[in-house]
Amino acid sequence: MRNHKKQLMACLMIAVISSSAVTGCQGPQRPKIAPGQNQEAEESSKEETRMPESEEKESMENEKYSKGETWEAREPEAVQLSPEDYEGWNQLLAENEISETFAKGLDRFAYESGSAVLKEAAGNGNYSPLSLYYTLAMAGCGARGETAGQILERLGVTDQKELEDQCRRLYQSFAYYSQMEQERMKHYGMEDYRSTIELGNSLWISDQLNVYSEYQKLAGENFFASSYGVDFGDPDTGKKMGEWISQKTRGVLAPQLEPDPATLLAIINTLYFYGGWAEPFSEEMTQEDVFYLEGGGQAVIPYLNRTQMEGAFKRGEGYTLSYLGTNNNCRMVFLLPDEDRAVGEFLESPERLRDAMEVKEEDWVSGKVIWKVPKFDFGSSYQLNDTLKAMGMERMFEGQAEFGGISPEPLMVSDVIQETHIGVDENGVEGAAYTMMAMARGAMIQNEEIAEMILDRPFLFGIRDDTHDTWLFLGVCRNPEGETGDGEDKIAGKEASGGEEKVSGRLDFGGEEKLLRNMAFASEKAPAENDLLLTSAPEIGLEDTLSSNLQPFMVRSGNCSWNWLEDGEMVSLVACGSHPLSIDPEKTEILRIPDYKGLEEVNYILSCTRMPERITLREWDISQLGKEETAEPLVKVYSGQWMLPLKPDKVYELVAEWPEENLEEQGFFGEASYVVVTD
Repeated sequence: MRNHKKQLMACLMIAVISSSAVTGCQGPQRPKIAPGQNQEAEESSKEETRMPESEEKESMENEKYSKGETWEAREPEAVQLSPEDYEGWNQLLAENEISETFAKGLDRFAYESGSAVLKEAAGNGNYSPLSLYYTLAMAGCGARGETAGQILERLGVTDQKELEDQCRRLYQSFAYYSQMEQERMKHYGMEDYRSTIELGNSLWISDQLNVYSEYQKLAGENFFASSYGVDFGDPDTGKKMGEWISQKTRGVLAPQLEPDPATLLAIINTLYFYGGWAEPFSEEMTQEDVFYLEGGGQAVIPYLNRTQMEGAFKRGEGYTLSYLGTNNNCRMVFLLPDEDRAVGEFLESPERLRDAMEVKEEDWVSGKVIWKVPKFDFGSSYQLNDTLKAMGMERMFEGQAEFGGISPEPLMVSDVIQETHIGVDENGVEGAAYTMMAMARGAMIQNEEIAEMILDRPFLFGIRDDTHDTWLFLGVCRNPEGETGDGEDKIAGKEASGGEEKVSGRLDFGGEEKLLRNMAFASEKAPAENDLLLTSAPEIGLEDTLSSNLQPFMVRSGNCSWNWLEDGEMVSLVACGSHPLSIDPEKTEILRIPDYKGLEEVNYILSCTRMPERITLREWDISQLGKEETAEPLVKVYSGQWMLPLKPDKVYELVAEWPEENLEEQGFFGEASYVVVTD
C-alpha cells in the first residue's frame, strides 16, 4: 500500500454543487451586489474583542484614515534558495506552518458551511469553504463587539491577532511551495509546469468612505490584499473588479459584475487550483456509458477508466470512499453512496458530512480499486447571506453591525456571493473560486478486498489539503453533463462543456533519488470490467512522467507464446521474431528520450490493458546493432514496479510475463517480448 501520510503540499478539495434550488443560492448568472436597507438603530454591545473600549476609542481618535485610497500590497517575497536546497525549503515551510487549533477551525468551518450550502442542492454545484473563510476573516479582523464575536466563533479562533497571523502563514505557505515547485521543475527542464494553489485578496473602497489606514495596512501585511479606490456608481468599476478576478483565476472565472452604487466597500478573495493526476488516465480507455440520475432518468457521458492494484478505500455505513492523488501532493476524494442510498443524506448535517468524508490515515484499507469517473466541467454561483445568518453570523447583516476597525463610519454587510468553476478530465483537475462581500452604510452605533468506484450515480467529492488538514472545495455531482436546477450550465462566460486544458507532470519533494522514484506510480490502464480475455499479447505503452504531453509511446510484441481458454479448451499461439539487435532503425519508430537537465536517464511508466507480473529488461548500446552473436546485454528484472529507467542511444528488449497460475482468474497466460530503440 502506498504511503498515505501527510505530504508537504497543500491539497484541494473540489466539489460539485447545485446552484438553483439551494436556500440562499442562485444559479450561475451575472452577480449583482445589492446593499440591503438600513434598519433602525439598536443598542449594541460595548464589548471589544481586541482591546478595552476606552483604549479602542483613544486609539481610533489618533488613527489616520482616507477616502478611496489605492494601496498596492506586497505578495510574499520570492526567496533566494537553490532548487536543490532541501533543508532551506523545509525550514521555510516549517516557519509558515499553521497551528493545529487553526487547522481544526478550518475543518469545522468547511463541514458546517459545506453542509449548509449543499444539503438543499437539486443539481450540480461547486463550493469553496476556504475562499469564504478568507473573505470572512478579512471582515472579521475589522469587526468589533458582538459582530466580531459571531464571526470569530464560526471561524474557530479566539482573537483577531491569531486570525491575522494564521491566515498570513497559510497564504505564504501556498506561495512558497508554488515557488519551490516552479523553480525545481525549471531546474529539470520543465518550464511549462503549471500545478499550483494560489490565493488572492483585495479591498475595493468607495471614494465616499473613510477607511482607517491601519486596517488597510493590516489587510495588506496579513492577507496580502491591495486596496483600490473606486466609484461604485461608475460602470467601469464592475469591469475592473471582474478583470482582477479573471487575472487571479487565470481566466477560468471572468464575471461581469454590476455593483450597486450604494456599495461602500467590497472584500474579494480568489482561489485557484491546477493539478494533474499523479497517474493520468489514458484517453484510449475513455468510454461513454450511462449515468443514472435521481428520479430515474439517464444521461450518456464519457467515463475515465482505470484499475488501481494498490489503491486505498474505506467502506462506511451506506457508502464507499476512495481518492485519486494529484501531482502536487493533493487528493481528490470521492464518496459513492450504495445503490439504495441517496447522496443528500450525507449532507444533512456537519456531523454526518464529517463522519463520511474524514478518514484517519490508518483507517484506509489497501486493495484493488476499480475506477470509473465521469468527465465534468461546470460552475456554480451562490448568494450566501441566508447561509451565514443560519450559521450564527446574523449580526453583520444588521444596521447595528460593528465594523469599527475598518472605518469610523457605520457599515453593514449587504451581500456575500461566491462563484466557482471545476473541470475534470484524463489529465487532471482545475478549480477556481471567488467570494465577494459587499458592505453598505449601516445605522449609527453607539487488505485484499476490492472497491468498485463506479461513479455512475450521484456522488460527493472534494479536494483536501493534507498539509493543513483543510478542505478547499466540497461538492455533490448529480449530473455530469452539467445541467443545474434551472437548466443553466454556463458561468463566467465559459461553457460548462468547454475549457479543455492539459496539465503537466511533476517531481515530488525530496532528494534526487526520491524525486525520480516518486515522479509517478505505476499506472495500470485496465478497463473497469474484470472479464477482459486477451487472445494475443497486448500492446504496451511507455509514458514519460516529466513530459507535459502525457501521450504513451506504444509498442507491439514481437516474439510471444500465448495461451487462453476458449469454450473450455486451451488455445495456444506462438510467434517468432528476430533478435533485437537485428532490427533496422530506419524502419523502426524511435523513442526520443528528452534531454532533461542533469538527468542521464528518464523514468517511463509502463501501461497495458492487463499488467504483467514481471518485466525483464535487456539493454544494449545502439552501437551493438548487427552484433547479435557476440553482444551481451545488461539485464534487470522488475516485479510489481512498472517504472522503467531508459537512456538514449540504446536498444531495449522488454520481456513481459503473465504467469500460468493466473489462468483461472484471467483466462490466459503467456510471455511476450517488445523491442524499443531510443535516441
